[in-house]
Amino acid sequence: MRSGLARYVVLFLTLAITASPASAQRLSAQDQAAVVWTIIIPEGFPKDVFTWRLKPDGTYEEEGREVASGRPIQPALTGRWTLEGSHMVLRQTGIPYVFDGTSNGEHYSGTLYLSGRPFSTFCAVKGALAPSCAAPVAMRHLPTRIASG
Repeated sequence: MRSGLARYVVLFLTLAITASPASAQRLSAQDQAAVVWTIIIPEGFPKDVFTWRLKPDGTYEEEGREVASGRPIQPALTGRWTLEGSHMVLRQTGIPYVFDGTSNGEHYSGTLYLSGRPFSTFCAVKGALAPSCAAPVAMRHLPTRIASG
């Protein structure tokens, strides 16, 4: 009888602990996990696919892989991202790449700039599957400079 009572006490304490405010805070932190986007940069890196993990604090991490082999092509990169309306911008830390484009919440496309000059178009989709970008935009149609900011 004592072992049965002990099991109920352990079960009750386990439920009480997992339902506590500290546990609720842990769950909300998990709910705020990074959002995954998968990116193609057709003119700049046509053989590669990239993954961003955008975090709620405005930071992101990027990994890049060769499509054919799945082999990593770079160490993990980091940066900051902003979203104002549908305008989304990602700026890498330590490398002068800036992704500047429009997002509808599920798709993101625009121009990748390197040192303020257009480098390539890009397209991204939320999730782990690579996007199917429309025909690449000719580089001559891209703006010549990104606005500072």
